[in-house]
Amino acid sequence: MRAEIIAVGSELLSQARLETNSVFITQKLKESGLKVMRKFVVEDREEEIREALESAMRGSEVVILTGGLGPTHDDITREVVSKALGRELALDTKILEGLKSRYQRVGLKMTDNNLRQARVPEGAESMENPNGTAPGIFLREGKTLLFLLPGPPREMKPMMGQVMDLIGRYKQLTRLYYRQLKVASETESGVDSAIGSIYTSYSSIETTILSSPGMIELMFYWMGEANQQLAEDQLGELVTRVREKLGDSIFTDREEDLEQVVGRMLREKGKTVATAESCTGGLLGKMLTDVPGSSEYYRGGVVCYSNDLKADLVGVNETTLERFGAVSEQVAAQMAVGIRESAGADVGLSVTGIAGPGGGTAEKPIGLVFVGLSSDQVRVKKMSLGGPREAIRIRASRFALDWLRRSLL
Repeated sequence: MRAEIIAVGSELLSQARLETNSVFITQKLKESGLKVMRKFVVEDREEEIREALESAMRGSEVVILTGGLGPTHDDITREVVSKALGRELALDTKILEGLKSRYQRVGLKMTDNNLRQARVPEGAESMENPNGTAPGIFLREGKTLLFLLPGPPREMKPMMGQVMDLIGRYKQLTRLYYRQLKVASETESGVDSAIGSIYTSYSSIETTILSSPGMIELMFYWMGEANQQLAEDQLGELVTRVREKLGDSIFTDREEDLEQVVGRMLREKGKTVATAESCTGGLLGKMLTDVPGSSEYYRGGVVCYSNDLKADLVGVNETTLERFGAVSEQVAAQMAVGIRESAGADVGLSVTGIAGPGGGTAEKPIGLVFVGLSSDQVRVKKMSLGGPREAIRIRASRFALDWLRRSLL
């Protein structure tokens, strides 16, 4: 079945907020055999919403809109959809009572504009929103199942279970057979060059290569006949061949991040780590501590941008700084050793480099990064990373995590 997604919100077309709901929705739909054909991101304007809606409904059996269901005057999704379908908006007393009860529980006064959230198009079915005041709305219009969901991810994501149940009520869903692999410290072009001849030899498997700074995600979808044994055999064979080619660059075949894998390995081996960071500004430490329970293996970290703090906090020799500069193999090594010793950790990780957009020279250009690792021995790796400042910081942090992972293998 074909599906389309419409993300409503003027802020999604600016640098203020990145639209991420569609990625989550696409994965959930794919797991039940629905193929997302297009995604629209539109302003909070009636003409734009209506045009995207009419286009999506012409070709797809499932259309999901996110955003524009709040109480303010720029939240116009329900009104535009109702008008486009020729349905009147009616007050849903069940939603109204739920809103009143919710505001009473938190001790706030419900204002008149919240009444807009209790109005739904005729014939619609409301969907419970456990994390917000805007209920979801489900409508059937001809062959199309239409869903209106709130925009905040923490509200939208828990509601996708209801969406799939409602789709299953009216459409015959099929299980999607797929496998995934996640790769670190490789480039997209390098990965594709290594495995392109493998995945293209399977005519019934669709391969998607998704790239983000410092990480490549490989998705293999079975698109052949609905034969579970054949699908699993073919996918298993493909994944085995890819593993043989990429080796230790693959860090997981699950829905988990690199920092979760590293954390699990540290916990299993009873090892601890501490970090000293310059150009990444604490991002490496943040990634490690994003994992619940990281206090078991993460001793702590130091962000030392200036030379005097590199000397005072992690013991970098001032002569080394003067002779080789802050961005150097020698300083990265001393940072890793210093933080390991001062934190009493089994492993010390350090990052120093030039993230840009300024500060580069002919000898030390933007993107030059040194990562140090101190355990039973001290090692430093030099990298030349391209891209904007934030991409360099993310790639450097992920490279450090991946190097730690490989050292624990």
